[in-house]
Amino acid sequence: MTALAGLLAAALAGCASMLPKLQPPTLAVTGVVIGAGNMQQQQIRLTFHAVNPNDRAIPIRSIECNLELEGAAFAQGSTDAAFTLPALGETDFDLNVTANVNSVLAALASGFGHHTVDYRVYGQVHLQGGMVRTIPFDQKGRVRL
Repeated sequence: MTALAGLLAAALAGCASMLPKLQPPTLAVTGVVIGAGNMQQQQIRLTFHAVNPNDRAIPIRSIECNLELEGAAFAQGSTDAAFTLPALGETDFDLNVTANVNSVLAALASGFGHHTVDYRVYGQVHLQGGMVRTIPFDQKGRVRL
């Protein structure tokens, strides 16, 4: 019985090593559109440019993300629709986030003199199917206001 358990464990370990290793897509913020809001929250549509470093397409169900501007928590949100990122390809997509109004004002004020702000976007890409269900990501960049 112990030999059978050892053989089963070895087989499972071998299968786990054969799971596809997906690299996270590279994401860059290319556009910011400020939408409706109230005294506490602001809706913002971010446009991202995504590059797939993998040699196979990535069918994306949704992307959840958190956004920091100039090192401070700024907004969080997710995509509205599923899409496919082509193998070794690239695409643009929109992501809707909700930001705290005070964070919006602080971020805009910090970028007035420079017309750009540093950002960090991190979260998870949720896949439509397959053995791998999520791909975490954490990237930094600079966006023009």
